[in-house]
Amino acid sequence: MQLDNKELLKQIEELAKILKPWNEQLVVGGGVALILYDLILSKANSGAVGTTDIDYLIPRKPLKAGGEKISELLFTNGYEAKNKSLSKPAVQSFIKQIEEIEIEVEFLTDNKSRNQEEVVEIKSAGIHAQALSYIEMSLLEATPLMLPSGKVISVVKPEAWVFHKGLTFTKRTAQVKKYKDLYGIWFVLTQLKEVSFAVQKALPKLMKKNPKPWTKTFKENLKTWIDSAAPQDWDLLEQQDVSGKLTKAGFIKNVGGFLLL
Repeated sequence: MQLDNKELLKQIEELAKILKPWNEQLVVGGGVALILYDLILSKANSGAVGTTDIDYLIPRKPLKAGGEKISELLFTNGYEAKNKSLSKPAVQSFIKQIEEIEIEVEFLTDNKSRNQEEVVEIKSAGIHAQALSYIEMSLLEATPLMLPSGKVISVVKPEAWVFHKGLTFTKRTAQVKKYKDLYGIWFVLTQLKEVSFAVQKALPKLMKKNPKPWTKTFKENLKTWIDSAAPQDWDLLEQQDVSGKLTKAGFIKNVGGFLLL
């Protein structure tokens, strides 16, 4: 059973309340960001296909917020910690069962460290954050977002979301997640009305702002996938969009167009 987008938005509202002391230091990313762009940033309500996994980006050395750690706040509100690997520290998430739905919260940070750890223990927050490439960009490229309740959170800017996914989708070990990333890139660039037009203008500026190798990798990743995708790949990609608007021709035109910049 899957939460619909409005129900998921309620869970994000609840988490904003739970994590209030830390909200200024946390940035919402991942698939759930698509739903926030769709329902709040653009008010397009285009039926974004997101996820019930909620990813928060967090600096490696956040300022300690108030008296309680993030883990303590989540535990108090019915979440349980779950180790997802045998490494030390382990990849960790926080799980809460709501009727037949499992809400999973994870924390991500950058991997800019001499030790290149896969998981970073952030003691001030009481959490283990998975260290991933390019997260530092997404932490910097965040925008405030007011939820229906009036609470303000931060979310990755849509153009940074597209740039990050274009840089990293090739590293996905689960093929279905690769198709979801590609779907998300197409969705942000085309389905968010005025926001999509703004992203199309902002993305080239963001590319120039960051190291040149990043732009080269972004373009090469997309070009290689488009050039090598088999008919089955295109079928699986199109299936990610429940509205039926995503087509091979549209993807090549709207996403492939950025390879010429």
